[in-house]
Amino acid sequence: MDGGEGLRARKQRETRRAIHRAAVGLALEQGPDAATVAEISNRANISVRTFFNYYPCKEDAIVGLHEGLPSDAELDEFRSGTCDDLISDIIQLLLGVFSPSDDELILKHRALMTEHPRLIQRQWARLIGVEQRTAEVVAERMRASGAFEHLSDIPSAALVLVVTCSSILRLSIRKTIDLGDYPAGLEHRLGETLTTLREVLRTLP
Repeated sequence: MDGGEGLRARKQRETRRAIHRAAVGLALEQGPDAATVAEISNRANISVRTFFNYYPCKEDAIVGLHEGLPSDAELDEFRSGTCDDLISDIIQLLLGVFSPSDDELILKHRALMTEHPRLIQRQWARLIGVEQRTAEVVAERMRASGAFEHLSDIPSAALVLVVTCSSILRLSIRKTIDLGDYPAGLEHRLGETLTTLREVLRTLP
């Protein structure tokens, strides 16, 4: 994998998370309607112009998702992979989108969604967009590998994989938070959840 692309993707994730953290904090303090892009940008130590490079509006920054995720850099990294362990690679791709850097941000995000439930609808809409965007690239990689030629509908298969991986990731994050060892325990929890999935699949008729 290209090391330069890896660095670029990491920097993008760090900036995106800083904006999200600032947006969540201000929305909790002032309410989502009162918080402004200028205030969010100032708290995140970026320019307003940089803000709009990452999020199209403050609501998406508060939710932490938008239709342009995963980023182009992250998708390029994924394209360069093989299909030796496609599920693990999809989870790693989504990890950069869904995984905040600490449990404090997750708890604040949960509190904000509870206090302002209208944001949940936007979050689900953005989640669907992220999964669809990711599935398109997964389908590209499946076609390129030649290992999935027997499938009659690769785009649908790719979407099934992405939605499954998205659920695994979100379940593992939630379980790790509930057990009080996020983010240190996330990798272990992901491994457990993947093992459970594969065991279930092996037993299905």
